[in-house]
Amino acid sequence: MKLLERSTEPRVVNVRRLAAVDLWGLGPKVVIPEFALAALGAPVLGVLTIVRSTSFSGAAFGIALIGLGVNYVPLLIHSVDLVRRSLVHATIADEASDRHALFAKYRKQSLWLLLPFVVAIAAAWQMRRT
Repeated sequence: MKLLERSTEPRVVNVRRLAAVDLWGLGPKVVIPEFALAALGAPVLGVLTIVRSTSFSGAAFGIALIGLGVNYVPLLIHSVDLVRRSLVHATIADEASDRHALFAKYRKQSLWLLLPFVVAIAAAWQMRRT
């Protein structure tokens, strides 16, 4: 039965590979500043939103912004590491032959970034496993 078969697709994004795909596709001059801006800018906006909010929904939005920024911290760390060690292509070499399929797969997985704190938790879990 197809329903009972176990999928080989990861349920949560592989953070290091996602960083490598972005670096491979856009280059470090675009990706590293993008990740740095998101990792620093979103939490700053989140704190300002919490401080200035007068409602629960405003505070919740501020916390969500902080969570979105926190998601980009492991991506930034992996990106800097991959570029310094020249491991961008080696990290995705097994999938790099079909560029279209690679980008399609990781475009879907990058949607996890929209859920506050999820990518950061996944990165911590993946680091613990290695």
